[in-house]
Amino acid sequence: MGEVVYARVPEPLKQALHGHAAERELTLTRAVVELLERGLQATADAQSVSELEAKLAAASSEREQTRARLREAEFGLQAAREREQLTARTYSALAERSRQQLASCPQCRKPVCGRDLFVRGRCPHCNKPLTSLLMPAPRANLDSNEYLALLGALGVLVGLALATANSAG
Repeated sequence: MGEVVYARVPEPLKQALHGHAAERELTLTRAVVELLERGLQATADAQSVSELEAKLAAASSEREQTRARLREAEFGLQAAREREQLTARTYSALAERSRQQLASCPQCRKPVCGRDLFVRGRCPHCNKPLTSLLMPAPRANLDSNEYLALLGALGVLVGLALATANSAG
């Protein structure tokens, strides 16, 4: 048998308890015990609910932070792709320019392309150095427009390389 608890309750509450017990065909004692058990369980659940709400709020905040980092990473990826495309176009343009005939070898008078002048530094036909072509003095056999375009492309390439190195660092 259980313990006895005496409690003073207001008359309206006592009448409500009797009505509750009668509706459910319970004794007054059994009705009070069930109501107390349900009330205690609701109190315990309320603490659990508040803990769950706090965890939900923390998880929601973390999710928003993760979404913000994801958006930032997506923007960074997009910028990197754009830089990569620009670099690829620049390298392609430079490669195209390096294949064009730029001048004639001062020694053997055979055609020299940008690649021969700026990469190899020697004539592909006679293997003589082409450094004299790098001098700014005008030459009759040098297409100055092609020369300037190649120098401009090299400047852009160097600028991109420096910008890429600085943004990666």
